[in-house]
Amino acid sequence: MADTKIRRRFLLRPYSYINFSFYSLTVKMLILLFLQMGMLLLAKSYQAFFVVIASMTASVLADFLWVLFTKNTRNTNLYPFLIAAVQGILCGMLIPQDYPVVAVFLVVFFTMLILKDFFGGFAYAWINPCMFTVIILWIVGADLFPGFLLPFDSFASRNPSLLLIENGIVPVYHFDSAITDFFNDTVFSWLKVSVPEGYISMLWDTNSVIPAFRFNFITLISSIILFSDNFVDMIIPGVFLFVYAILIRVVSPFFFSGLMFQGDILLAFLTSGTLFTAFFLINWNGTVPCTVIGKTAYAFITAIAMFFIAGCGTSSCGAVFTVLVANVCSILIQQVEIYFERCSLRHSLEMMQKEDSEIKGRLFINGN
Repeated sequence: MADTKIRRRFLLRPYSYINFSFYSLTVKMLILLFLQMGMLLLAKSYQAFFVVIASMTASVLADFLWVLFTKNTRNTNLYPFLIAAVQGILCGMLIPQDYPVVAVFLVVFFTMLILKDFFGGFAYAWINPCMFTVIILWIVGADLFPGFLLPFDSFASRNPSLLLIENGIVPVYHFDSAITDFFNDTVFSWLKVSVPEGYISMLWDTNSVIPAFRFNFITLISSIILFSDNFVDMIIPGVFLFVYAILIRVVSPFFFSGLMFQGDILLAFLTSGTLFTAFFLINWNGTVPCTVIGKTAYAFITAIAMFFIAGCGTSSCGAVFTVLVANVCSILIQQVEIYFERCSLRHSLEMMQKEDSEIKGRLFINGN
């Protein structure tokens, strides 16, 4: 009787997984993105919400038709459509809320359909389909994407992000003063510094016309949930943010004749969709290297590209072009990975052949 219970237990759950499956990760990402969409409703940004819905619907419909017409029996389950929904939401989050909903639906639908037919679906594309679609939308309606929110000469000041707050571009919420005073009296008092009002509001909601740029606090919480099960996946966004922060802090003042080592990291992180890009976009499956060294190099190149394309912040589409450039560089990195992997495999085979020859030699001597 005891043996029967043991056998049943092993039959019901014969394997133990170190990490969650891609299906589980996709569901988790979908829930976190739904949270971002819920924040749009709470903020009464209904136009932005409908833009995201249109993009998601177009992406799912394109995937459905691609499966239907290609008769791809491997994609008969729900998983590919969840991936398509994630891609559609990510794409919609990067589109300005003033973009016509019908135009969003049509462009996303035809672009996703063509990309799926060209690349063959999830994890086959060497570029992020969301980024490519947003670039097409930018080409079609570039005037709908806002320019830099601050003039270039303002980056020479010590805290250019304060200009966004003082000019009313970033609204200051009623709870900002109480939270700022609390942190100034407790945490920052030990460091003998103080934070002005407005940064808490910027962290909570920048009120950008692009949804992905708005809820940075929610994005940070989402990143903790997203990478809590597999710390290795944090290599790319972690290295990317670290290198980008160094470039902003140390290098950027030289370009704008600003104060040395006084680049505004908060402005760079809380605008331009930097955090959203780091945690949701640059780590997309199929577009990143496989090894730790390759991931590190990929993140380093992405940070440099972000610095020169998106600048020090307030760019509306710099992150999109940054990811595209990084995807192209990833191809070269992956080729280097393949070369060294083949060299390692060839070396291992040579060692095995050498050991096999030595064993046969010893057996021959002992036999005689």
